[in-house]
Amino acid sequence: MILDVAYPDSESHQEIILTSTLVGILFYVLLIIYQPFGTSQFEHTYKYLLLFPYAVMTSFSFCTVNLLSLQWKKKWTIGLELFKAFLILFLISIFAYLYNSLYLSEVQLSVENFLYMFAYTAALGIPVSSIYILARFIYLNNKDRSNEVRENYQHIEKTDNCIEEEDNLKLCIVSDYANFHQEMDVDDFILAEAADNYCILHFYEKGILKKEMVRISLTKLLDQVECDTIQKVHRSFIVNLRKVTKFKGNTAGYKISLENIDREVTVSRNYITPVIPLLKEFAVRP
Repeated sequence: MILDVAYPDSESHQEIILTSTLVGILFYVLLIIYQPFGTSQFEHTYKYLLLFPYAVMTSFSFCTVNLLSLQWKKKWTIGLELFKAFLILFLISIFAYLYNSLYLSEVQLSVENFLYMFAYTAALGIPVSSIYILARFIYLNNKDRSNEVRENYQHIEKTDNCIEEEDNLKLCIVSDYANFHQEMDVDDFILAEAADNYCILHFYEKGILKKEMVRISLTKLLDQVECDTIQKVHRSFIVNLRKVTKFKGNTAGYKISLENIDREVTVSRNYITPVIPLLKEFAVRP
């Protein structure tokens, strides 16, 4: 339902005061130019000065309701925004009716006259409110999207910086009994898989693909090689995510393909949240 659609609400006190002032000025200008609802027949030496309080009432009502709405701890929707607009128009009608009845026209207060004033206020305010709500909805939605794009760009930039730093890092893998010692660049590491008390390493050495069985647990190996791009993806696998060529799957699990590895590697559900966002930067779906 359209009334339940989320409505962006990012107003600050400063923004509310500024917007309220502009709305009051706009209302006053429209009142002078078009002089609706019998205003043109009102004759007085200080006519425009006497009309100015209507602008003050408009600004005050707009500001008051918007400041109060900041205290409402609900998810803001189009329905609530329309209700807020109704409250503003209702409050303006009360002030305008009292000012007109007690000071300008000096007539007896009555419900009928108030309803006339509310109808006049609504007739002038509804078109303006509709334009304001629609324009604000479009503006804030575009602003939110721009912020999201900026945040994504900063995240990608941060990741790229981390990758550049990792390119200068050296991995040093040492087995339990120190009978195996291997230094390599981060980009040379491809895959490690658990095999009982051993790990099978797949890596490049001087550009040549090598495979070594090393006596070390996967947990200890992870302590030696883990970085932003080398992550554990399964209880039995550690993968260099930059070596992933494609991936497929869903929230139940993923399968990834690695360069120069002739079988797919499973990404278990426990590792999907930290791993998949990085995969989307380094690889593509088939």
